[in-house]
Amino acid sequence: MLNSKRYPSLVIAIIVSAALILTGCGLTTEPTKNTTLSASIPVDGGLFRFGMISSPTALDPAFLVEVNGIEIAKELYDGLIRYDPNTLEVKPAIAEKWDYSADKKVLTFHIRKDVKFHDGTGVNAQDILDVWNRLAAKATVSPVAFPLEPIVGFAEVNSGAAQTISGLKKIDDYTIEVTLKEKNAAFLTSLGHPTVSIYKLEAAKKAGQDFGTPASTPETIVGTGAFKFVKWNSDQDITIEKFKDYYGTKAHVDQVVYRIFKDESTALNEFRAGTLDYVDLLPPGQSQAIIQEFPDQTIKTITFTNEFIGFNLSKAPFKDNVYLRKAIAYAIDPQSVVDSILSGLSTVSNGPLPITMPGYDKDLICPSFDQTKAKEYLAKAGYPEGKGLAPIQYAYNFNQTNQIIAEAFQSQLKEVGIPTELKSMEWGSYINAVQQGDTQMFRLAWGADYPDPDNSLRVLYTKSQWGMNNNTFYSNPQVETLMTQGLEENDTLKRMAIYKTIQEKLVEDQPAIWTFNTTYLRLFGKNVHDLTISALDQKDMRTVWLSK
Repeated sequence: MLNSKRYPSLVIAIIVSAALILTGCGLTTEPTKNTTLSASIPVDGGLFRFGMISSPTALDPAFLVEVNGIEIAKELYDGLIRYDPNTLEVKPAIAEKWDYSADKKVLTFHIRKDVKFHDGTGVNAQDILDVWNRLAAKATVSPVAFPLEPIVGFAEVNSGAAQTISGLKKIDDYTIEVTLKEKNAAFLTSLGHPTVSIYKLEAAKKAGQDFGTPASTPETIVGTGAFKFVKWNSDQDITIEKFKDYYGTKAHVDQVVYRIFKDESTALNEFRAGTLDYVDLLPPGQSQAIIQEFPDQTIKTITFTNEFIGFNLSKAPFKDNVYLRKAIAYAIDPQSVVDSILSGLSTVSNGPLPITMPGYDKDLICPSFDQTKAKEYLAKAGYPEGKGLAPIQYAYNFNQTNQIIAEAFQSQLKEVGIPTELKSMEWGSYINAVQQGDTQMFRLAWGADYPDPDNSLRVLYTKSQWGMNNNTFYSNPQVETLMTQGLEENDTLKRMAIYKTIQEKLVEDQPAIWTFNTTYLRLFGKNVHDLTISALDQKDMRTVWLSK
């Protein structure tokens, strides 16, 4: 975790236990009403009912591309390390300790001997190598194998030239050695992403293409986490239950049911009816009314999430036309959306890093709402007053908030002569279309997978991630070089200076418009205690408990 006087420690967790305030370095994350921290002793047992908006696309670690899948998968599978839910510091998990070589290129992980799969069998070093090799394999076609890219031999396996990663070595049944191509300041931290977590590969192979889908069974999803898989009713709910032989601190609740809703209003009404203990997203424009209705049961969370409008640079009209991209950047007014639609809960973004991320440049100068400049750049782009410009398709995954925001941006663009067509899609179809380059302009929110600026920059803006996470198909050789330098630099201040330059170059090239740093309003039941929500926007089901 990055921490220095120049790049201060962050507010990166919220604990709900009646209500608790966390503050640090001028940033605050707090419930909407301050009360005293409960001194109650946690109670074991009960069913936690989690209201989730939209269904996960997969529970297979190799395909954890979106927040809802990650939310559930992190309970089912453990990795070598985990993040402290309150500080996001790297902590031991399946690996009880690790050592670096003198040149920082070799890590030796020492595996705990008491870790069990959910079927009761023990975990050893070979299980880790098998899962990681499957993640890297060309045949897997994983869009989230990037944490393993720094390992020697990853590229060969990913291209199909080799079957196993040469930089992964089993020393004995409880020791593995990882050799990196170069020093990498973010590698260890990246191993907290659930995509590199450990599950029983033999069981997954039995499921074949059904692994991690609604067709999964407890016999095919066999993880290592504090909860084990029970069932997935497609587009309805997913149930997990406490794993009693878990090696770490055991969960309090017996089961968690993730109830899946298509819209925020339906979930809110279910909460009012008493059938939910927690709601993850609330209807747009109703924040203040909800706070008044549930004054002791709402909480605001600041996360490592940055929303943006991406331009597909692989085809017209945005390919090789930075002026058109700049015109749109000046034409839209995110602040008016924050004020009128988001009830002031989010802040206008200032570049490609979220405000809470180490390395964020508060002095970065980005295009801001200016219709005169928008028209000037539109003329430079070859479309004076919009003449000759065909309607631009603006795609987004449907929920009520995204729909209203899209309509607002469409109206603002029309004012300067930029015509658009809105296209809303169900999440699964939408993310496939974006990754395949089938959109022109699209809306996404990137929630960091791990607390390092590399994850919000290299993963989104380098050529190796085209069609996976880099959905703008942006590439700049200078930026690629700087990204590598940022990873190899171990001095924190020098690293952050490199990321400052990267942010400046991205703003100059404008592959996207960074719109909002997201602040979420969440709703929880009166009997919910000790629910932690990290800045990665992950809710820890191991700590939560329900009073009777």
